[in-house]
Amino acid sequence: MNRALLRVGSVILGIGLLWGCGSEPASDLKIERLPEVHPNLPAVPTLPPPPYPVQHPDQSYTVYGLRKRLRNTIDTDVSVTAYIVDVYHPPECPEGRTCATPAAPHLWLADARDDHEERNRLTLVGYAENQGALDEAIEAAQRGHPILPEHPEAGELQIPFDFFAGAKIKVQGRFAYMSVTGFSEAGGVLEYRSHTTIEPAPESAQPQANNRPNGR
Repeated sequence: MNRALLRVGSVILGIGLLWGCGSEPASDLKIERLPEVHPNLPAVPTLPPPPYPVQHPDQSYTVYGLRKRLRNTIDTDVSVTAYIVDVYHPPECPEGRTCATPAAPHLWLADARDDHEERNRLTLVGYAENQGALDEAIEAAQRGHPILPEHPEAGELQIPFDFFAGAKIKVQGRFAYMSVTGFSEAGGVLEYRSHTTIEPAPESAQPQANNRPNGR
């Protein structure tokens, strides 16, 4: 018991000596205040608004919105309202020469009438089997006798006769990466089903009956 008390007393005495040795601060100790740090951060960027809404008031998609909602719109039937900004015309084949078969009729849609940026355009396909059939439908409509489908009950579609650059249309179709006619694009293509013309193309963009591509 006495030995335990002696040990405790020795520990207390040692702590007291150490405390006494370190109780007085060194005379040459200087405390300096560090300057305040003011972080130099860049201003919060202002994000530009989207160029177009995802959908029009009638719930049809813009070209921008169709791709913005790609996960929901791909491989589905959609309605798109946009301008025709360009129309494919097959190259002329010189008389007496054998040329490659031209691509099937197709055109490009965009949200602005004068937008020719490829990344902003949507390809519309599947509205006519070939250029000859399309030219015939246009000529017949201009003469006042539009060609009607012979078997509409079997899904046969009427060939559009007012697809010219500058027109604004509301088109219904299947949006997919590849069409049944072989067109494919990373941003998707629209396979034609039907349409409504909202604003016709200017007359200057409409070819006359005697001034058809390929001499038709």
